[in-house]
Amino acid sequence: MKLQFDYIVSFVTVVDEGSFSLAAKKLGKSQSTVSTAIQNLEADLGVELFNRQGGKATTTNKGKQFYELSYSLVAKFKDLMTKADHLATADRIVYRVGVDPMVFNQQTKQALLDFSETFHNIDLVIMTKPSFVLGDYLMEGKLDLAIGNPYYKGELDFHIDELFPVNCWWVHHKELVIDQSRDVNRLLLIDGCEQLLNVSKLSSKNLWHLDDLSTITDLCCDKKGIALLPEHYIQTYYRREQLSLLRGHPEFYGKKICASLFWAEHSDFAPYRKWFKNRLKPVTTQLAPEVMI
Repeated sequence: MKLQFDYIVSFVTVVDEGSFSLAAKKLGKSQSTVSTAIQNLEADLGVELFNRQGGKATTTNKGKQFYELSYSLVAKFKDLMTKADHLATADRIVYRVGVDPMVFNQQTKQALLDFSETFHNIDLVIMTKPSFVLGDYLMEGKLDLAIGNPYYKGELDFHIDELFPVNCWWVHHKELVIDQSRDVNRLLLIDGCEQLLNVSKLSSKNLWHLDDLSTITDLCCDKKGIALLPEHYIQTYYRREQLSLLRGHPEFYGKKICASLFWAEHSDFAPYRKWFKNRLKPVTTQLAPEVMI
């Protein structure tokens, strides 16, 4: 006698699920495939395993006996498959990278795409959060690497490799006339952006905090206020004829931040950090925030 193990699995699943249709769904097969497997198993055994009256999958006495014999075998096989799957994925690496939206330019996006192509065996998790949130995530062990501005706080608790400068500009719709004599009441800011600004000067302003640059720019183009945006975003994603740089205003001037790799002292994955550093063309001198205009 030669028994096909797949047939036995189908049989046990039908008994466990109570019907051929539910068993087929559980196994990811068609009902006809499961029915054929049971018929072939019965032919191999030379006995009927199910009563085929009333439309229900009820076992015969022989079927009950065979279920008792085969159940533990199928259960052990399923346990083996689970452990084998774990064995196959145990060496997979999950690398978690956080990116501040203010430095998430095309170069950074391309680097992430190239990373996924270069390291096929790594599961890559990408988060877009403000730098101060990325810093907290690094210290809490929720991230392995961050790309952003680590100079938002006085005491640095990270290793830092500086990469490239990012110019940030206050912008407004061209039809929204703003000069030195006119007060600006509404500021549109990406969450965490106030870390770059003089908070004392913002206390009298109406601040709108949003979590994505696209919505901020849409509101700015709709004349709802002025926004601090990175230069690469203005150039790449929106028609520049809609927006103007805010120049000459005593309270609002451009900022330069230094996009950097930063990570906690205890973190590993040095080869991947080096890959990002080389791919993103690091600078050799420190760039502190400074007035642009």
